[in-house]
Amino acid sequence: MISRLNSGNTLVHSPSSQSKIQNPKSKIIWPAIILIILIAFFFRFYRLADHPLGIFFDPAINGLDAVRLMQRGGHPIFFPANGGREPLFVYLLIPSIWLFNTTPFAIRAVTATLSLLSVPLLFAFLYRVTPQYLHYRQERRGEESKMVPPPPQPAAHFWLAALGSLALAVSYWAIVTGRLGLRTEPAIFLSIPTFWFFLKGWSNGQKRWFILSGLLMGLIGYTYSSARLLPVVLALALLPEFLPPLVNLRFTIYDLRLLHLPKIANRKSKIQNRIIRLLIFTLAAAIVYLPMMWYLYTHPAQFTARAFSVMVWNFLDTPADIAAEMGRNALRVAGFFCCAGSPNPLFGLPEYPGSHPAVAPFLLIGLVGALKNWRLLFPRLVVLWWFIGLVPSIITIEAPHPLRMAMAIVPTAILIALGPIYLTQWLKTKRPNITSNRLLLLAIPVILLPIFNNSAAYFSRWTNLQSTRGAFDYGAIAIRDAVLAYADEGAPIYLPLSRLNDSTLLFYLSGSFRRQAALTAPAAETSLVISPGKNIRDTVWVRLHNHTATILPPLTGQGQQLVQAALTGNTTPIRTAEGEPVALLARQAADPVGFVEQPKHSLEASFGPVDLIGANYPMVIDPLNDLPVTLFWQANAQMGNEYDVLLRLVDDNRRVWGNGDGRPTNWVYPTTFWRPDLDKVAAQHTITLGPELPQPGRYWLALSIFDPPLNRRIALTANPDDSPDTLFIGPLKAPLPAITPAEAKQITPVQPITMGEVAQLAGFAVDKPTIEPGESIQLSLLWQALTTPEVDYTVFIHLLDSNNNLVAGHDTQPVGGRYPTTIWTPDERILDKHTLSTPGNLPAGQYRLAIGLYHQPTGQRLPLHFPNGRADSEGRLVLDQKILVQ
Repeated sequence: MISRLNSGNTLVHSPSSQSKIQNPKSKIIWPAIILIILIAFFFRFYRLADHPLGIFFDPAINGLDAVRLMQRGGHPIFFPANGGREPLFVYLLIPSIWLFNTTPFAIRAVTATLSLLSVPLLFAFLYRVTPQYLHYRQERRGEESKMVPPPPQPAAHFWLAALGSLALAVSYWAIVTGRLGLRTEPAIFLSIPTFWFFLKGWSNGQKRWFILSGLLMGLIGYTYSSARLLPVVLALALLPEFLPPLVNLRFTIYDLRLLHLPKIANRKSKIQNRIIRLLIFTLAAAIVYLPMMWYLYTHPAQFTARAFSVMVWNFLDTPADIAAEMGRNALRVAGFFCCAGSPNPLFGLPEYPGSHPAVAPFLLIGLVGALKNWRLLFPRLVVLWWFIGLVPSIITIEAPHPLRMAMAIVPTAILIALGPIYLTQWLKTKRPNITSNRLLLLAIPVILLPIFNNSAAYFSRWTNLQSTRGAFDYGAIAIRDAVLAYADEGAPIYLPLSRLNDSTLLFYLSGSFRRQAALTAPAAETSLVISPGKNIRDTVWVRLHNHTATILPPLTGQGQQLVQAALTGNTTPIRTAEGEPVALLARQAADPVGFVEQPKHSLEASFGPVDLIGANYPMVIDPLNDLPVTLFWQANAQMGNEYDVLLRLVDDNRRVWGNGDGRPTNWVYPTTFWRPDLDKVAAQHTITLGPELPQPGRYWLALSIFDPPLNRRIALTANPDDSPDTLFIGPLKAPLPAITPAEAKQITPVQPITMGEVAQLAGFAVDKPTIEPGESIQLSLLWQALTTPEVDYTVFIHLLDSNNNLVAGHDTQPVGGRYPTTIWTPDERILDKHTLSTPGNLPAGQYRLAIGLYHQPTGQRLPLHFPNGRADSEGRLVLDQKILVQ
C-alpha cells in the first residue's frame, strides 16, 4: 500500500504501485538535471589544466605518493608524512596520473570529477529520499490539538532537489575545493550517498540500505580527518528518534490506568528494530574501517597529529584567550557565508565569500526553518551536518578555513534550498491563493546570480594575483618546461637538490624521470645546469639523463667550481609565462659526475632495513659555522615508512651541542623509494650549532633512525657503543685556542723529549715554585703532537721527595679530560694545565716533579726518547724544576 491524496486533500492508502503517482514536474526533471550538470561542469572543468597554472605543496605530496605506489608498489593504509593523511585520494590519483602523466590536470581531474558528480548525486538524494514532510502543522482531532506532518508534496521534492543541486553547482566554495586537487572532495562526495542510503533504510526498514550506508561510512574514514565527525552527526541526529518511545514506555509501565500490553509490545518492537538497524549499519562500517582502526591503534600519534597541530589552544595560554579566539573564529566563519573569504590565497580570492551575499537570506531562512522542525529527522540531520561541519574551522587557526569545514559544503546547499521552500510555506499561510511553483521559480535567478561574480573572482581576479602565482609556484612550471625541452638533446641536466626538493617541481618531473640514487654515473662529454641564480652554494645536485633522475653525492670543490664557471659565463634565462625570470640555464664544459664525494670513513652498521656504509665529516669543528655531514646508505629491504635521521653533535658526556635531524635527501628520495641492494644513497645533513658554542674538546656524531608513525627509534644491530639504537661516529674535535704570547712567555722550553710515538714535551711552567704544605701546585705542560693515537692516554704528575718517594700525585687526561690524545693532530701544540694538591702535613724541604703518559686500562707507560738517543722504558720524566716547601 502507498499513500496518495484524495479530493478532500486527506491522506489515504492505495494498493496501486507508486509509479501511478504523477509528479506535475516530471516533464522538466531531466532537462533541469542536464542544465544543472552543464553549469557545474563549466565551473569544474573550464581551463582546469592552467587555472591556476600550477599546484601547491599538499596536492603535489599526494601526487608523489601516488607515483611512489606506481613505481615501487605497496598498499599503505595511511601516509604518515606531511602531518598524516588518509589513503583513498592517493589511490584515486593513480589511474589519473597514468592517463595524464604528472601534470596539474591529473590531480585536479579527480577532484573536479567528484565535485561534478556530487551535483546530480545531491539531486537524487533530495528528490528520492527526502522525507515526505519538511515541517509540522497544527491539526485538531476531537478535543486534542497536536502537531502532525502535512500530506506528501511531490513537487516540493523536485524544488528541493533542483535548488539544492543548483546551489552546489554554482557555490564558489564548492568550485574552489573541487578544482584544488585536495583530499576533501572524496569525503564530500561520499557523504551524500552515505546519508541518502541511511535515510532510505530508516524509512523502509530494508537492511541492504543500512549495509550500503555503513560500508560508505567506513570508506569515508579513509578520506579526510574532518570526515570523522560524520558518525557524530548521524548519532546526534538519531538520538531523539529513540528518546520518545523510551519515555512513553516508561510512563505507560508505571501508570496502571494506561497499561495496554499490545501497545507496550509494539513500542518495544520498534525500539528493537531500530537498534538492530543501527547494529547492522555499525557492523558494516566497522568491517570497512577495521584496517584503519588497527593502524591508528598501533600508531596512536597519527590519529590526532595533524588535527591537533592547528588547534587554537596550542597557540594561546589561558582559557579566556582560547574562548575569545574561538568566539572570533565563529564570527569569521559566519562572515564566510556573506561577507569575506579565507585569508589564505590558496583557497580563492581573500575578500570573496564562500557563499554569495544574495543567497545568504535563503541560508538563514533554511537554517531557522530546519531548527523549527527539529523533530523531523531530515531537518535535524541537515542542521547538525552543517553546524558540526563548521566546528573544525572554529577550533583551529586560520579561520575561516574552507578545507577544514568542507564537510559543511553539502548541507549549506541543502539549507539554501530549504530557505525558499520554508518561505513559500509561510507565505501560503498568509495568502493561500499564492502559487508555490511560481514563488519557488523566483528563487532560481537569485541562486544563479553569483555565476558571473564567481567567474570573475576565480578565473580573472584570483589567478592574476601575485600571491596566487607565488603560492602555486608558476616558476616550477617554467623549469619543468625547460627541462623537458632540453632533455631531448642527450646531454645530462643538473638541478640543485634544494630546487627539486620543492614538491611541485618534483611531481612534474617524476613522470618523465624515474628516480634512483648512486655514488657515480658514466660521464658525458658535456652537460647543462639549471640554477635559481648565478652564485649558488649548493653542493648536492640531481642528474637528469635518459629518463632517469640520479641523486648523486655532494660535489667536491672542483665540481663546484665547474658549476660556478658555467653559471658566470653565457646563460639563458628561464621565464614564466608572465616573463618573470626564475632560473638560469648554462652549458658546462664537462660532466660534474666525475667530481662527487666518495665515502672517506667506511662504516658497517644496520638499522633494521637500512645499512650505513660510510660517512664524510670534518674532523675539526668550526664553532662559527655549521657542520656538513654526508651519510652513505644502502637499503637491505623495502621500506614502507619514510624514516628520519636523528643526527646530533654530542660530547663525551652525551650533551647535545648541535642538531642535524632531517629526512635523507628530504622529499626528493625518501626511504620508501630506496631499492634494496641497488641504490646507494648519499644524504647530506647540516648540523646547526646551538647558541652556546662547543668548547674545545672531543665530540661525536650521534646517529639514529627514527620511525615517525611508530614514534620510536629503529634498533641498531652489532653496536660497539652499547647503545640499542644510536651509533656514535667520530671522534671530532673543537680545537684549542691558539697559545697567547703571554702564555708562551711563561713556558720554559726544554729539549724535545718524545713520549712513545704520541707527542713531545716542548716546555713547561710552574706558577709558584715555593709553596706551603697543603697548597696546590699549578703546572702547565706544552705538548706537540706527533701522531693521532688510537687510544686515550692519561697524564700523570708525581711530586717526589729527595729519596724519589711519591708524596703527591695527579692523574687526568689532557686539558682536564676535555682534550684526549685521540683527537690530537700532528704538529698541534696543546697547552695542558694541571693542579696538583699537596698534603697539609707535607714536611718542609725540596721536591721535584715527574710526568709521563700511560694507558689507564693497562697501566702501560709510554717510553721516553731523549734528543741524545737515550731511551727510558720506565716512562717517567723528572722535570728540571725544584719545588720548595716551607
